[in-house]
Amino acid sequence: MLATMKKENFTMKYQYAYRVPDLDDRGHHSRGESLIINCIGYEYDEPEGFANREQGRVDYLLSYLHSGQMNVRIANCEQTIEAGTVFIGKPYERQFYAKSGKEPTGSYWLHFTGYGVTDLLIKAGLWNERIFVTGINDEIPRLFARIIEEETEKQPSFEQISGALLQELIFTVSRKMSIQEKVRHMDQRELDLYASFNLLHKNYARRITVKELAAHAGLSLSRFTSLFKQYTGLSPQQYLIQYRFQKAKDLMRHTQLNIRQISSLVGFDDQLYFSRLFKKYEQLSPTEYRSKLDSEGSID
Repeated sequence: MLATMKKENFTMKYQYAYRVPDLDDRGHHSRGESLIINCIGYEYDEPEGFANREQGRVDYLLSYLHSGQMNVRIANCEQTIEAGTVFIGKPYERQFYAKSGKEPTGSYWLHFTGYGVTDLLIKAGLWNERIFVTGINDEIPRLFARIIEEETEKQPSFEQISGALLQELIFTVSRKMSIQEKVRHMDQRELDLYASFNLLHKNYARRITVKELAAHAGLSLSRFTSLFKQYTGLSPQQYLIQYRFQKAKDLMRHTQLNIRQISSLVGFDDQLYFSRLFKKYEQLSPTEYRSKLDSEGSID
């Protein structure tokens, strides 16, 4: 089911699918299935909503914050999380999460159950912790979208296909989290490098130079560039471009702003340059990308 509601220049978007009715928000537990999804959804709206389940649910929760901020309390873990973060709730654990900050929040969530869940989470390295930094990426939203499609259309064998996609989703979180875990073992200079990511993320829309980022990290330009590529696989310039394009794609997906407005908001003064570079990286022009989203029903 897909629902949208307009409020001035803002569009609230909800998309969700339920395997069985869940009127009391307690979920369903299955002992007969290895892995099965009870419900799944996506929402993009203003930062005012929250969920508070004092006794938790009888199933598991996996949620991915794609944009905005959230205050999260899962079991004994309490944290304000940023975009690019996954959190997992186990059965009967308290679950509280509230949208935070001034920006709209985009999040994906699903509840799942089955006798194979414990083994799956242990193998993926996601059993002991509750909050995992994966970084903003396209793979996790893409898998959520495929599961939503399966659970909505309910074609033959949809439960088995959804279960297989959920396994892929969990191991994708594990893979992304493994990269981020390197941060825990950084020395002080590398921690300074990590702080430079925050500077870049907060200032991506203005002219920001690699020299400025290196100075913020307290590193020489060559050392900073080397460490940056070691931990991201990209040069600082490539990372900034891809981060800007991720923001541009979010705006194309969730707003009616034109391409010129979007290019300006993500840090490009020249729309033509933005369009040429976007096509180089995405294999589609911004107009073609938006048309593709529109044809797939992803534009509100």
